[in-house]
Amino acid sequence: MKNRNSFMLWVFLFLAGFACKEKRTDPVIDSKRPFVNTQHLENLYHEVKMPNGTVAGSIVIYSDFPNYNWVADEDEGLTCVDDVARAALFYLNEPDLAGNVAKQQKLDKLVEFVLQMQAENGYFYNFLFGNLTINKTFKTSVAEPNWWSWRAFWCLNDCYAYYQIKDPAMGVRIDVATQKLWVLIQKDVLNKPQVTEVISGLTIPTWLPFGSAVDQSAIILLGLLSYYERHNDAAVLSGMQKLADGILLMQKGETDTYPFKAFLSFQDTWHAYAGDAAYALLTAGKKLKKEAWIKAGMQEVDYFYPYLISKGYLESLQISQSVTTISKVKESQFSQISYGIRPMIWATLAAYDISKDSKYLKQAADITGWYLNRNPAGAVMYDTNTGRCFDGIGSSSDVNKNSGAESTIEALWAFQKIEKYPEVVSLLGK
Repeated sequence: MKNRNSFMLWVFLFLAGFACKEKRTDPVIDSKRPFVNTQHLENLYHEVKMPNGTVAGSIVIYSDFPNYNWVADEDEGLTCVDDVARAALFYLNEPDLAGNVAKQQKLDKLVEFVLQMQAENGYFYNFLFGNLTINKTFKTSVAEPNWWSWRAFWCLNDCYAYYQIKDPAMGVRIDVATQKLWVLIQKDVLNKPQVTEVISGLTIPTWLPFGSAVDQSAIILLGLLSYYERHNDAAVLSGMQKLADGILLMQKGETDTYPFKAFLSFQDTWHAYAGDAAYALLTAGKKLKKEAWIKAGMQEVDYFYPYLISKGYLESLQISQSVTTISKVKESQFSQISYGIRPMIWATLAAYDISKDSKYLKQAADITGWYLNRNPAGAVMYDTNTGRCFDGIGSSSDVNKNSGAESTIEALWAFQKIEKYPEVVSLLGK
């Protein structure tokens, strides 16, 4: 992975009729918005002709400092479902979508891309090469039960209600695509017996994706929530409960003992990226009136997040258990990325929505400060003048100033949500 090749991308995009450079330099700033700036996202957006001739929208995965030209990956490709689905959800939740034709058109084209990437087996391919062929063989692009299929499922299900009104034909296509994947989720994920195993002394589930992948389970749970609201199928509700049971089993520690009610990501480890378990449980728990889910999500927000803040944030940790005692095996502080910070902001604001306790507004502001210079490097990671978010912090003196799709969209997701809370915006000095 990450065999990034700018020259080959130039060739591919020249042949495809694209220019490998930022398409505009003037800031795209809504004076009424304190943080969200879509300029860089728009620079990463471009339309592609899919193998069947359909025109779709895509987001280039990499953009490198200092000129922020587009960069492809030789193994993976130019653009992917993982990032396009994120971008679609961003546009879907833009406050001015109803009256902004340009954003509507981008959303339409991005959703089209996702739909076009569904394989005959019902799962989704992830990457499209710069020569506009689908990458069907590389390990991070195979149509299988993995991240990109779950992200497509979440995206399409959340988009359905919008298209049911705006474009019923697109709504039907979305429903058909998600029903195909729902059948596969039942067969390949939810059909596993609820059996546990012990790893590093910890009792963990074996019925989640890859056995104990809480990170992927949270994405599926969010997708199933929208699917259930549409179909009201008892089997969907049962499947959500089964996923939640596994996620809850992966919550370790007590409120006053390490690791302070953190949801492990996989087996005996926690990693910051994709840490959406608390957000998923709080969101689904609120809608479905699942008090146990809400309690568990609140506990991670209440006890683990303050620990992370006090440590200057972490990249990962590993634990082990002897009888009833949980011990720290190791902690790593770096690298820190936007994808590790945004989930904490979302979960903290979800906790506020449930409790209306203003302490969560302050905590959300504290965490959001990571983007604005309150991080171990003292760096401004998100630039409101350009909409760029740097790709990561490698140490207190090392900042990766590239600005790819994931970093950019995760930051925009964070600030899009923050802007809904005037008290948090004020705490951040805007």
